[in-house]
Amino acid sequence: MDRLDALKVFCAVVDAGGFSRAAAKLGISTSSVTHQIGVLEAHFGVKLLNRTTRSMSLTDEGRRCVEQARVLLAEMDELESSMSDAHQTPRGSLRVDMPGILARQFVAPALPRFLAAYPELSVRLTATDRLIDMVDEGVDVMLRIGELPDSGLVARSVFKNRYICCASPDFIARHGRPRHPDELNDLPCLNFVYPKARQLRPWTFQQDGQPFTSMPRGAVAMDHVESLIEMAVQGGGVVQHLSVSLIEPLRSGALVPLLEQWQAPGPDVSVLYQQRHQRAARVAVFVDFVDALFKNAAASVPPAD
Repeated sequence: MDRLDALKVFCAVVDAGGFSRAAAKLGISTSSVTHQIGVLEAHFGVKLLNRTTRSMSLTDEGRRCVEQARVLLAEMDELESSMSDAHQTPRGSLRVDMPGILARQFVAPALPRFLAAYPELSVRLTATDRLIDMVDEGVDVMLRIGELPDSGLVARSVFKNRYICCASPDFIARHGRPRHPDELNDLPCLNFVYPKARQLRPWTFQQDGQPFTSMPRGAVAMDHVESLIEMAVQGGGVVQHLSVSLIEPLRSGALVPLLEQWQAPGPDVSVLYQQRHQRAARVAVFVDFVDALFKNAAASVPPAD
């Protein structure tokens, strides 16, 4: 067990970039950190760190050691969690990552209720859209919209998206309701621009079970979904986006669905976690919490005709 403690100290030194900063983070003395690293180097019979008065760097052996130590320590944490009483109150820290729109509209507003139910848990949430390496970045649970690569992660679909066209009641009063997607060319439309590709996203529809796309002439194009939706709320035009992004304005009546009979299915919202975390109580309760959130959200989406 002493060697495990020394490995924890070693990883803390590497993460903090120095002995004194690691000592402050761990709540121990710098001399204790120095002693633990010395014990580890003596045990392995190799030098793990190149140290001078001004800099510190990993040796080749140190680099291999920290990579494997992180895996070993994560597995030990998971073993301790899995060996604990299944009915024990979930505790510890939970690192989650998700797109900003899901964090703002769904998860963040409900987090106080979640933390009140599990007061021994703490949550660190980051908002990104890229598919990150959960092991490298220490993430326990991840939410994503769209098709998922074959990553070996456990994935649970929590929301079935649809592509919904909508506009404000004021806009509809002024311009009328289109009866066919082709009629969108006669209306001000708000297009979405893929941020990286800088290309317009085609509008997606379905007829007789077959999807098809079109590209209506747009009045405005933006690469920020929430700004585009807000412009539609203010009567600026017709917008099409995924139902998960439109729940709040549709529920409040700020936007009204159009072309309901042409709605096409969209990419799911999924929650992902590592296979070895399936039995971790802190992960299980958060996954169930997210699942319930999106089930409630789905119930408020107007059904397609």
